[in-house]
Amino acid sequence: MLQILILRKNYKWIQLLRLPVAIVFGYLTDFGSWAIQGITVSSYRQQWLLCFLGILLVGIGVSFEVTANVVTLAGEGLILAICQVTPVKFGTMKIIFDVSLVIIAASLSFLFLGGLMGIREGTIAAALLVGLISRQINRPLHMFEQRFLTAKKDKLSAVHSCH
Repeated sequence: MLQILILRKNYKWIQLLRLPVAIVFGYLTDFGSWAIQGITVSSYRQQWLLCFLGILLVGIGVSFEVTANVVTLAGEGLILAICQVTPVKFGTMKIIFDVSLVIIAASLSFLFLGGLMGIREGTIAAALLVGLISRQINRPLHMFEQRFLTAKKDKLSAVHSCH
């Protein structure tokens, strides 16, 4: 709804497909949780290693999702909408958005639970690093898109315009 309010006439109605995509994503998340449930880590260092691996994979996934420019999940869709009406780049806005969500979650935790629950250093690291990683991955993805995908699209357009 926020994306529709921000973009108004420029909202692409295909983005409503994010609802079934979110359901599939949820099932995949549940499957991923099930698949790694047997992995145990005994040291804080190992916890950080797995946390950083997860942050890296999410950053790469977000980059692919945004570069594909089809249907995005709600969070990235809202960030893209904000980026369309402001001069802020996606990676920077992703960090601002994620940090804002952590601050809101921490505030609500203090307000309703009387203390900080569910937020630790890994949550803060993810809020700060996913956008940075996404920004770094977007650079080579954009070059790949420009070199290979845009060139193919231009050739296809030229072929279709000849007929």
